[in-house]
Amino acid sequence: MGRWYGPGLAGRGIYRALVSHRARIAAARGYTYLQVAASSQSRPILQRLGLTPLTTTRPYVYTH
Repeated sequence: MGRWYGPGLAGRGIYRALVSHRARIAAARGYTYLQVAASSQSRPILQRLGLTPLTTTRPYVYTH
């Protein structure tokens, strides 16, 4: 799995800032749930932001 922004920007808080911003927008619009597609490496960041995992998904690839 790769980072969408490139390894040179890791550790600068970009992911945390983006998720936090989007969560605030969602809350302002009345949403109480967010769907986050993230790796297990993101779990600590998401939990520090106050997100609690409810379930996981299993991606499938259509090959036909």
